[in-house]
Amino acid sequence: MSVMDRFAAARLLAAARAPYLASALFALTPLVHEDAVGACADANWNLHLSPATAQAIPVEELAWSLLHQVGHLLRDHLVSGRDGVTWNTANDAEINDDLGAAPATAVTPDRLGLPSGLMAADYHRLLDLIDVPSELTPCGGAPFTGPAVMSALERDLLARAVASRIRGEAPYGWRRWAESVLRPSVDWRRALAFLVRRGLSRGQVDYSYRRPSRRGLPHVVLPAMVRPSPRVVVLADTSGSLGEPALRRVLGEIEGVLRACGHRGVEVICCDAAARPVQRVTRAAEVELVGGGGTDLRKGFEAADAPRPDVVVALTDGDTPWPERRRRAHVIVCLVDARGTPDVPPWASVVRVAA
Repeated sequence: MSVMDRFAAARLLAAARAPYLASALFALTPLVHEDAVGACADANWNLHLSPATAQAIPVEELAWSLLHQVGHLLRDHLVSGRDGVTWNTANDAEINDDLGAAPATAVTPDRLGLPSGLMAADYHRLLDLIDVPSELTPCGGAPFTGPAVMSALERDLLARAVASRIRGEAPYGWRRWAESVLRPSVDWRRALAFLVRRGLSRGQVDYSYRRPSRRGLPHVVLPAMVRPSPRVVVLADTSGSLGEPALRRVLGEIEGVLRACGHRGVEVICCDAAARPVQRVTRAAEVELVGGGGTDLRKGFEAADAPRPDVVVALTDGDTPWPERRRRAHVIVCLVDARGTPDVPPWASVVRVAA
């Protein structure tokens, strides 16, 4: 079996063991060369494979290594600026805590005599208090970097796509990571619930048999009072004034809105100098951020009127002309990387996203 065949078999096995990581595993670009040591990834999502190692180790162990390397990449260990043996050991302890069946020389919290379930920073502090067994070898990243196959924004989209697929059956460390990736700066659940309490959702309050009243009479089922969820349209500023870090925060807030809406789906309109077609999405990773020109959110607000929303969430740096008249929907302007104090109209609610 060739090196690439063994890699393909190991990747399929790894995806079967951790299906929530499948999209990350298939994003790896294998580079087979003699200078590689084992199987190590670089920050550009290239996997450097040594032909000798790939042929020598069992496919099951290579599958474990792929999951380990994906753990480094998704948790940004290779771009954090923290290196050295101690940090590599701490990073490995955090990742391998979730993998199980580790090779004999792999670093795990149990083999270090440390508690499980901690973050790399916690293990880093504790490593100063212990002697690391000499037979344990942290892997670290590849000593050289291959070509860039994804932009920073594409890597962020991939991470969000992976995080959105992680559920309760995943190990605790991966669930904790997913929560941190998908956590927005704004508590959209509370914000939208407040708007519903103010009666901004069409239909106001009504009766429903979906959730029967607890005060039902004997042999009689009575309806309960329910509040409908507001219809939300997200207006995403994709003009050239927003760089990739700001666009990543835009995606984070879109994910927060979706979670507040129960992932039933929202309409997203990207806008630079023109409004782009409406995108109906259930996950932020599905959003195609199109644009890059000048800024005129007035076009976006006009396009947002068509779905007749209850709430329009405008994610922008505020450097744009604004509509002169109040909108029918309630407007929340979420300022991302705003410079100074943008002149937001008084009829809009304003929140700021921390950098």
